[in-house]
Amino acid sequence: MILPHGYRKGQYFSFDAIVATVIFVLTLVMLLSYWNSVRTYLDYQTNDLGQAASHISDMLFQPPTGDCTDGFITLGFASSWSDQRINESLVQCAEKLSSDQLKADLGSSYNVSIVITDEIDPSYDVKLGDDPTAPAFSDNKNEVDKITRVASLVTPDGHNDLATLDVYVYQ
Repeated sequence: MILPHGYRKGQYFSFDAIVATVIFVLTLVMLLSYWNSVRTYLDYQTNDLGQAASHISDMLFQPPTGDCTDGFITLGFASSWSDQRINESLVQCAEKLSSDQLKADLGSSYNVSIVITDEIDPSYDVKLGDDPTAPAFSDNKNEVDKITRVASLVTPDGHNDLATLDVYVYQ
C-alpha cells in the first residue's frame, strides 16, 4: 500500500543533516571560546602580578590626587572622573618621578614600568620607571607581567591621539 505524500515517515534529508552539523560545530566553537576566555580571566585573578598590573592600569585612567608641584599622593593620568582621556601634561610631570616614587605613588609592592606610545606620532614614546626594553630588565627580573591598554591621549594643543599604555609589573 502506498501512503499519500504527507504521511511518509522516516525520510532522511541531507540538508537537515548539514544544518544540524553546522549548528553543532558553531555551538562547540562558542563553548570552547567562552571556556578559554574564562580560563584566561581566572589565571589573571590568581596571579598576583596580573592582579597588580590590572589594578595599576585601572588607576592610571583616574585623576591623580595631589599635583605635580607638591607631589602626587596617588598617580593617575585622567583630567577628571568624567574625562578619562590621558592628559599629556600629567604624563610629562610623572616623567620626573624615580622608580621608587612611581612605585609608591601607585601603591604597589611590585616594581612598575609604564610605556605610553602615541600611535599617530610614533616619535612620542614616554617611559616611566625602568626601561622594559633594556637587556638588563629581562635578565634581572624573575617574573614580568604586562598589560596593554588602548587610550586616547590629549595633547596640550587639544588634539586627541590614539595611544597604547603598557604597564609592566615585576619583582
